[in-house]
Amino acid sequence: MLKRLFGVLGYVPASSLRIVPEDAQQPAVERPALHRLSIREFDYGRASADAQCHWHSDGEDFHYALGRDDWVPLAVAGFCLTSSRQCLAWLDESLRLRTGVSQDVIDGWRRANQPVLQAYGSRLDERVSFPSQQQDTGIAETDTVPFIAVTEMAELFALAWQRAHLNSPFVFLGNSAPYVALGGHHVLRAVRDANEYALERTLEWLALWLEARGLTVDRGKHVVRMPGYQALYYRGSAEMWDQIDSR
Repeated sequence: MLKRLFGVLGYVPASSLRIVPEDAQQPAVERPALHRLSIREFDYGRASADAQCHWHSDGEDFHYALGRDDWVPLAVAGFCLTSSRQCLAWLDESLRLRTGVSQDVIDGWRRANQPVLQAYGSRLDERVSFPSQQQDTGIAETDTVPFIAVTEMAELFALAWQRAHLNSPFVFLGNSAPYVALGGHHVLRAVRDANEYALERTLEWLALWLEARGLTVDRGKHVVRMPGYQALYYRGSAEMWDQIDSR
């Protein structure tokens, strides 16, 4: 009797109140992948670029992007031509040293881009056929580079990159005056200049090699178009570079 009376008055037992029906499922909010967490913080309009990445500073932190979506940095393209584990290890090392990015972020980025990047150069060589004889354009590089094998292009690039980015196993808080003086010796300067120039030419050869196989290269931004590629975005502390500069 009382229940009927309370029902007429609009009373509903507390146990039956539900803001959301029990069987309603809340859609899970998917967290962005680690290599995409800093995408909104990157400003291409302010960024500089080289063969490895785009970067800019906001005064407190450095922001990095490995190319753009659908556009791969030439250095990444060079290291991923084949399935060489050593080349991939050198790629990872170069990214950690340059940006301070952790290996788990690199691993996630690599997994996301596996269909696009894994040994893509070998797949290109299987798809593209070339004339049996080289053309004579009068430009030695143009006449030669498209005809080298993918493993040869991969080796030329990887060795040129490593020579130009050789990292010392020693860390000094400060260098002695005699050491600094020797560092400026003309022989050592010549070696550094030669390695940098060799890498510059090898990157041009890589661009020629890729273009000969139908890919589009943007030399101004140092990237090659590969649809489906996901760029890696990362924010690193400027303190890391302050420590390096103080050595």
